Amino acid sequence: MSSNLLKLTAAGLLAGSLGLTGAATAETLRISSGIGQQHFWAGEHMDPFIKAIESADIGIDFEAYYSGSLVTPGQELDGLNDGIIHVAAPLLAPYHEGRFPLSDVTQLPTLETNSELVTDALLELMDSDQELKDGKSFYEYEIGDKGIRGWPVGATSAYSLATTGIELREPSDIEGLPIRAGSPLHTILLEELGATPVTMTSADSYEALSRDTVEGTILSVADWPSYSFEDLLEYAITGISMGHWESYLAMTEETWQGLTDEQRETWDRIAREIAMENARHIDRQEVKVREETSADGTTFVQIEDLSGEMQDYMAKAASQTWIRWIEQLEEDGHPARAVARQWAGLITERGGEIPDGAAEYLDLD
Repeated sequence: MSSNLLKLTAAGLLAGSLGLTGAATAETLRISSGIGQQHFWAGEHMDPFIKAIESADIGIDFEAYYSGSLVTPGQELDGLNDGIIHVAAPLLAPYHEGRFPLSDVTQLPTLETNSELVTDALLELMDSDQELKDGKSFYEYEIGDKGIRGWPVGATSAYSLATTGIELREPSDIEGLPIRAGSPLHTILLEELGATPVTMTSADSYEALSRDTVEGTILSVADWPSYSFEDLLEYAITGISMGHWESYLAMTEETWQGLTDEQRETWDRIAREIAMENARHIDRQEVKVREETSADGTTFVQIEDLSGEMQDYMAKAASQTWIRWIEQLEEDGHPARAVARQWAGLITERGGEIPDGAAEYLDLD
């Protein structure tokens, strides 16, 4: 029997012993994170959320599980539907390949964006009733159709391109370089940059980076301590965002309907508040980690300090990433152009920017 099957079997026995094989029928909900408490989505989102809900005294308590002890990253949707867990904190949408096609929109390259801006924009996108296709909004298309309820966690800070020491100052420095990609959209971006994408989770990439199996990664600097990358990554390009990774706090619709009106109202309010608090924490952590790693010798280079050729090269790759992502999803029948236009508007309304080539492609004013 595989380790995953053993884990699922054990979890099923646990669910049965608690009398919670489907939707929650008692006050205690099993809440699960596929990442450890050192990560800002566990220790600085899941934990504060648990504390706030339990302190609200609305009759909800939690049993908390961390580091994939019940459900591993990318298996959260199945874990919810199978009754192994009642709440995913977070449901890592980009690891559910093909199941949340539009959610990668937050990973599209932008300029002048941070976690707080992107999290606020995603909240509005999820609240919007703007039709994307077949009468469905973004929320209905991505979340509701899967029988779940969702709220954003704090977005990661802007993703940067970092290496184990190789300086990326000209386009030829990137060409062919093996770089870790965490999602299909990152793969597109790295291909446009001429690198060789190697797909794996951040948790799995420590050994690859330490052995030079990959020589760089796309990841937010605030994420580095979560995976002990501070001593591995020695060079990073900043000033051009390679998007923001977003995920969802989620439960099934059945579990949601099992809550009282008061519980649902309180849950929704606290989920929104904690998401924004989480975003502000992530922005602070980004600054802190940059300062600490700079002091220890890591080199951060602003895009403006690179050659004009390199700036143009990276800007073109960013725009082409928007275009390829849109066209690939449109070919598969998804309303990617509509959501990209909506997302671009939400970003620019908040003071962020999108690459010129992408704005031209989308016919934005």
